[in-house]
Amino acid sequence: MQVEYLDQSCQLPFHVVQTKGPVLMGRDWLHKLRLDWKTIKLLKSSDSSHRNPGTTTQEKLKNLLNTYAEVFEDKLGTFKSAKARITLKEGSQPQFRKARQVPYSLRPKVEEELKRLQSEGILSKVEWSDWATPIVPVPKQDGSVRICGDFKGTINPTLQAEQYPLPRIEDIFAHLAGGKKFSKIDLRQAYHQIELEEESKKYLTINTSMGLFQYNRLVFGITSAPAIWQRTMDQILEGTSGISCILDDMIVTGKSDAEHMANLEEVLRRLDGCTTMG
Repeated sequence: MQVEYLDQSCQLPFHVVQTKGPVLMGRDWLHKLRLDWKTIKLLKSSDSSHRNPGTTTQEKLKNLLNTYAEVFEDKLGTFKSAKARITLKEGSQPQFRKARQVPYSLRPKVEEELKRLQSEGILSKVEWSDWATPIVPVPKQDGSVRICGDFKGTINPTLQAEQYPLPRIEDIFAHLAGGKKFSKIDLRQAYHQIELEEESKKYLTINTSMGLFQYNRLVFGITSAPAIWQRTMDQILEGTSGISCILDDMIVTGKSDAEHMANLEEVLRRLDGCTTMG
């Protein structure tokens, strides 16, 4: 058939099937047509004030964000009711690895990031340790670096990994079934919001050009970290509906504006009650 879209025109194949369902545009069409993605991806907030006099959805959302403003502060949060424990396999021996050379161009940024992590209480400098993991600096888009411990050669092989299932995509869809309004919450420095038990901190020591540093918080790269985090989040959200969380991403939905706002308020209430900021 001859297909026309905006200023484009081309011959494209199409298939008619007997089953019910929405019209689907496949890759063969997408390879030929350049869609107006900017318009398609444009998000518009709904305002139902012309249908329902009184407080609009946007006003309710603004009030909700003001009520739970502390949850959105640009500070590192701390879960009050949970601490992470690192458990090793029986007979495990300490692993101490030397610090790796960091490119000279990255050294100032690495040192700046180490100081930032210290100032936020994520890292503490130590004089010695039986355990030590080298770091790998990963450049970020904003020009800073992310410091990652190469734990695969030190703590991970000796770790008694936590066993807790991550949600499957089918579970997430089932939780959100019927939803028409959606909010997405991205939890800042997610793993760092869980403190480590005192005895576990020594296992997560990193070796850097500035010396040894010990993590006070859960960190990416540890085999057990995803399971520990997911279990914590599932405990916080237990009993809720229209809410799904996988690692640091949380989706809240509802079949209407009112239900969506009620579910969103419940999430913020629980996050506010179980964390402290700063």
